[in-house]
Amino acid sequence: MSNQMTRMLDGETVLVTGAGGGLGRGIALAMAEVGARVVIAARRGSTGEETAQLIREEGGEALAVETDVTSLEGMRQAVTAAVSHFGGLDILVHNATHGASGHPKNLEDFADDDWDSQLAVDLVGAHNCAVAAFDALHATGCGRLILLCSAFGLHGAALNPGYAASKGAIRGLTKSLAREWGPFGITVNAVSPAALTPAAEAFFAMNPVLRDQYIANFPLGYMGREREDVGRAITALCNPNLSYVTGQIIQVDGGLYTAV
Repeated sequence: MSNQMTRMLDGETVLVTGAGGGLGRGIALAMAEVGARVVIAARRGSTGEETAQLIREEGGEALAVETDVTSLEGMRQAVTAAVSHFGGLDILVHNATHGASGHPKNLEDFADDDWDSQLAVDLVGAHNCAVAAFDALHATGCGRLILLCSAFGLHGAALNPGYAASKGAIRGLTKSLAREWGPFGITVNAVSPAALTPAAEAFFAMNPVLRDQYIANFPLGYMGREREDVGRAITALCNPNLSYVTGQIIQVDGGLYTAV
C-alpha cells in the first residue's frame, strides 16, 4: 500500500453492517488499516466483537454494536453509539445481506418468508441505514454512504430471484439518494463485488464442478479476496480526493462483467 493511502482515513469514523464475518469483516479490517475508527454492526454481538478485537490487535480502534439492519430503531441506536463513542459518523457501508443468497432455489420454491427476509435485510436494511445515518453524515459536510449491490441485479440470477431483485433495487436507490443528498454534501455510491465469501464457498461446496468453470470467466484468474481486493477498493472510494464521485455503481470483480 502506498504512503499516500496509509493513513487516508485518519480520524474518520466508519460503520460497517454485517461486519461480524465474511466480506463485512474484510471491509472493516481494510478501513481500519488506513486509520479509520470502525463501528462493527453485527446481528450477533459475539462475532462483531471478534472483528473488533482483530482490529485492535492490529493497532486500530473499533467498537462492536449488536444490531439488526431490518430494524430502523436498531440502526438509529447503532449510529448513536458511533457518534457517542467516536464523536461522529463520516462513512456508512451497508454490506449485510440475507443468508438465502447462498442457497439457490427455483422461484416456485421460494417461500414468502424467504422473499420477505431477503428484501428486509438487503433493501429495507439499506433504507434503514440511510435514514438512521443521514443527520450524522450531513453534519460532517462530506459524508459518504456506500451500498453493496451485485451484477445479478442487472443481469438477473436464475435460482436466486430474491437476491437479484433486492440487489437490482439497490442500484436504483443509490442513484436516487445521490441526487437527493448531493446538495447536502453526501456522496452515495454502490459497489458490485465478486468475492469468495462464505456464501460463495457454501455454494461451491454444493456444486464443486461449477467452481473452476466460474473462476475461468475472470480475466484476472481468481475471485476477489474479501479484505485485500474488495475491502481496499471500497476504502479507496472513501478517499477524500474522490468527493466528486457519486451515484455510481463500481464493479470490483476482476473484470468478470466487463460489459456492465
